Amino acid sequence: MKRILYVAAQAIVSTTLLGMSAHASTAKATIGEFATPSLSSSPQGVDVAGNGDVWYAETSAGKIAVLHPDGTSSEFPIPNSGQPFILKAGEDGIWFTDSATHAIGHLAPDTGKIDEYAIPSGASPFFIQIASDGSKWFTETAGIGRLSPRGVVTEWSVTLEHADDNMEQLSLDPLGNAWFVERNFDGAGAAGTNKVRRLNPSTNVISTYMVPTLGGTPSGVVANANGTVWVSEYYANALALLIPFAAPHSDAVVVPNTLRAGNQVVSVSRTMAERTPSTSTPVAPSFHTVRPAMTQGWIEYPIPTANADAEDMRVDRQGRVWFEEDTGLLGRLDPFEVRFTEYTIPSPNSGYYNIALDKRTNLLWFTEAGVFAPVTTKIGYLNTQY
Repeated sequence: MKRILYVAAQAIVSTTLLGMSAHASTAKATIGEFATPSLSSSPQGVDVAGNGDVWYAETSAGKIAVLHPDGTSSEFPIPNSGQPFILKAGEDGIWFTDSATHAIGHLAPDTGKIDEYAIPSGASPFFIQIASDGSKWFTETAGIGRLSPRGVVTEWSVTLEHADDNMEQLSLDPLGNAWFVERNFDGAGAAGTNKVRRLNPSTNVISTYMVPTLGGTPSGVVANANGTVWVSEYYANALALLIPFAAPHSDAVVVPNTLRAGNQVVSVSRTMAERTPSTSTPVAPSFHTVRPAMTQGWIEYPIPTANADAEDMRVDRQGRVWFEEDTGLLGRLDPFEVRFTEYTIPSPNSGYYNIALDKRTNLLWFTEAGVFAPVTTKIGYLNTQY
C-alpha cells in the first residue's frame, strides 16, 4: 500500500519536470541481434532458462529453437504440423501452446520427447504461464484454461465484447488468481476492447475491470507481488496500473468444464544449427517525464511515442516496467520517477515482438517476428549495463 501511495505522490509532486522532451544523456546501451536458424520463421514467445539458454518458438517454421550462451543454436521440430506460439521454460522442460493442433505441449530438451495434451473443447491456446503447483494456465479465444499436473484440463468461458476478439495475455498473482485481458485489432473507441478479468479458481468467480480509456484495448498484463496489476493499453497508448481493491468491477460465477486431456507422445531429433553471426549496435536512449492520469483505482502513464502499440511487459526487481512497442522500440517505465526510457530497435519493420527479462544478467531479450515486411527474422537482446 505504501508503494501505491508513493507512486501517486510522485505523479503529483513531479509537476516541475512535466512536459520535458527527450534530452541528451551520457547513458549507453547496446542491442545485439542473431538471425534465427530457420529463415522467416516468425519467432515469438521468448523465455530464459536457469542455465542462460534463451528459448523461443519459430511459429511458421513449426519449431522450438534455443540460443545457447556460447552463441550456437538448436532446433526441435514440432510433430503433426504443429505451430508453437508462446513458451515458458520450466524446471522440467519447455511448455508451449500449439494453436494449430489445439494442444499444450511439453518438450524435454535432453531426450527430444514431446508430449502434447489436446484441449478437450478443441479451443486454440495462446499465452501460457506455469503456476507454483506445476499446473499450466493458458488463454483461449473466449476464455481461460488450466492443465493440471495429472493431465486434466479445466476451462472457463466468457462472453466476448466483439465477435472478433480473443483473450490475449495472462498473469498469475500471489494468491493463485489468474488475470487475463481481451483484445482485437479494430482500433480505439467503440471498436476497441475494455476488459481486464480476474479468475478466482477456488470460487469460479470472474471479476471484470474496465480500462480507463474507452476502447483502450488491454493486451499485456502483469500481476505484482503487492496486489497491483500492470496493464498495457494497446490503442490508448499507455501503461496502466490497476489497484484492484479501489477500482470498480463486476463479479460473475462461471461454471467450468473439466475433462481429461488427450495425450500423444512423440520423440523428435534435435538439429544443431550453424553459429549465426551476430551484430552489436550502440543505441542512444531517449527520456521523457510524463503526467499520469488518475481515475478510481487506476493510474495511466501515457507512452511518449505516438501510436506505440505496446503489449508485452516485464517488471524488474526495482519495480520498473519493461515493454515492447510494435512500432519498433523497447521501453522502460520507472513509475517512481514517472519517466520513460525508449530504445530504437536497429532492424526496421521487424515486429511483432515478445520479450523476456533475464534477471541474472539484466538483459532484455526479444524476438523479431517480421510480420510488417519481408525482413530477416531475429532473436535479440538489449544491454543497458554500461
